[in-house]
Amino acid sequence: MWRCPLCQQPLHQSERTWRCENRHAFDEAKSGYLNLLPVQQKKSKQPGDDKTMLNARRSFHDAKGYAPLMAALVEIIAEHMPADQALTVFDAGCGEGSYLGYIADALTECGRAVQASGSDIAKHAVDLAAKRYKNCFFAVASSVNLPLADASQNVMLQVFAPGSDSEYERLIAPGGLLIKVDPAQQHLWSIKQAIYDNPREHEVNFAEKPGFTRLTEQRVSFTVDLSDDQTRQALLEMTPYYWRLPRDKADDVFADITRVEADFAVHVWQRTHS
Repeated sequence: MWRCPLCQQPLHQSERTWRCENRHAFDEAKSGYLNLLPVQQKKSKQPGDDKTMLNARRSFHDAKGYAPLMAALVEIIAEHMPADQALTVFDAGCGEGSYLGYIADALTECGRAVQASGSDIAKHAVDLAAKRYKNCFFAVASSVNLPLADASQNVMLQVFAPGSDSEYERLIAPGGLLIKVDPAQQHLWSIKQAIYDNPREHEVNFAEKPGFTRLTEQRVSFTVDLSDDQTRQALLEMTPYYWRLPRDKADDVFADITRVEADFAVHVWQRTHS
């Protein structure tokens, strides 16, 4: 399924090494992922989210903080993809893998045949994902230069991550889905109110995309219980708001927040057949 990030030829596996016909070789890490991010595509020594934010994200998802959103994504895929079709699902910007792992497990439990894969530019994120979700495939890669074959994916996910419309147009098979999740107007509103004198709502746009038909926009909103100190701290540490304040001030500002709004806009496009 992977293709060489240097020459774009298919990669073939031999034990723990993947090679293309031009003899570029990539070894699997101990946890099972591939590093398909050439040094010339890096913009920093350690691109992507740092370990603290990623570990916080894993802890928060383990507490099922955004489980209703994950369940909604499964429902969207089940509704719009034929029940008898084997699916290739790819999470572009997968982070530590919680969304992809949840979706792959849920679809499998429903009797769907699923090949689930994901990539992230942060090496630590992909390592965390590969260590836990052994039923999925992972690679370190840039979301604007994905190491995948043309028209190879039935479902592409873009959850709070940057992406490339031209890559999605190249990679999604006719009839396949592009599912994009963004914060909606009231997302984490209580946290924003604690920081800003005049907090602004998120702007939500459902833009047209070449090669795709707009299917639906869905609002997914619920309240997250933060009465558990570990869950609360994990949510704070995985957001940028917490890190904009000195640590002692941040702890004081957020001390009384025990519930917070989760508000998401889920946009769904379908790849046209032309």
